[in-house]
Order: sequence, then C-alpha cells, then structure tokens
Amino acid sequence: MNRRNLLFPGILAALAFAVPMTPAVGQQQPDLSRKAVIDDPVAPKRAGTAYDVTVVEFFDYNCPYCRRMEPVLNALLRSDPKVRIVYRDWPIFGPASREASRAAVASQWQGRHAAFHGALLASPARLDSAAIRAAAVKAKVDWPRLQRDLKTRGAEIDALLTRTNGIAEAIGFNGTPALIVGSQVVAGAVDLPTLRRLVATARSKPAGR
Repeated sequence: MNRRNLLFPGILAALAFAVPMTPAVGQQQPDLSRKAVIDDPVAPKRAGTAYDVTVVEFFDYNCPYCRRMEPVLNALLRSDPKVRIVYRDWPIFGPASREASRAAVASQWQGRHAAFHGALLASPARLDSAAIRAAAVKAKVDWPRLQRDLKTRGAEIDALLTRTNGIAEAIGFNGTPALIVGSQVVAGAVDLPTLRRLVATARSKPAGR
C-alpha cells in the first residue's frame, strides 16, 4: 500500500489534485478540482442520507485486487452509514474491461448498479462479453433497457471514462485499485481496519465529504 496526501491549490488537507502536468498539444488538461473528482454527475455512487466522508475508488472489473477490495468497501458501507462511495471506472485491462465499465455505468439508470457492480466483481473468471451478460442476468438487469441506455447515453459514459482516465494519470496512479479518502490517496488494496482508519482521519479534518 502506497499512501500520500493531496493538496488543494493553497489549502492543505482540503483535498486537492494540484499535480503538475503538461498536456499534449491539442489535449485538454483534466479538471482536478475536488468537485470534479468526487462529485462527477455521471459516476455511480452509494451513500447514506447524511454522509460526511467520501471514498473514491478507481478500479477495473478485471483487476484481481479490485475484487478483493469489493467486500472491504461493502463492509465499510454496512458498518458506517455516514460514508459515501464514488465509483470511478478506470478500465485499463483491455476492451472487455471497458465493455464491463460502460455496461455497469449504464445500469445505474435502471437502479441496478450496486447489484451489477457486485456481480461483475464476483465473476469467477476474467470477464468477456458472455460473462458480462451472465453477471447482468444474475443482477436482474433489464438487458434491452441497458442496450437502449448504452445507445442514448453512450457519449456521457465515454466522456466519464475519459475524465476518469485523465484524473488518474494526472494524480499519478499506475494501477488499480486506487483510493481517495478525504485528503488521503492510497495506491493498492487495503484491509477493513486500514480503511476505517483512513475514514476516521478524513472525518477529523475539514472537507472530508
């Protein structure tokens, strides 16, 4: 586990992403504001009604360590109703990962993201199109509705994945999973006690949300 803090421009411990970078010619520099990272309107989220700490997870459905993180995050949500999880799909393991991410993001518009997300991460083998479809069946996803949402909202989903990739690269992540908890950045999977300590630290400081 590699852990470090992030700095807002001029504000310590208020969660910032001021990582120097020079975008390529014609490439727009990603928005690294706190709002852009933790409150993207398209990124799926799970939260109680009065959350005070946000945990952002950058993950890939074909990442074995992300699969280990899923029960840890679920246990945190069960034990701490004041935590919000923001899911930033970062499909870096190839086309099947991107297919899974697009489908999972689209499933939120029929209220099935949590179930589908869990089913994808619980798949017994590396995901492909057939395994993604099987996970959708297990999660009771309306497949025709999903295909319609992928068609009508595909540009939104693709833009989200582009934003997430830009943020992850700007912060300096080189793999999944990666977490942002308050002002703390963690590269790699963590166990539940460690995650609870990170949440407690975030809760003790301003702008933990």
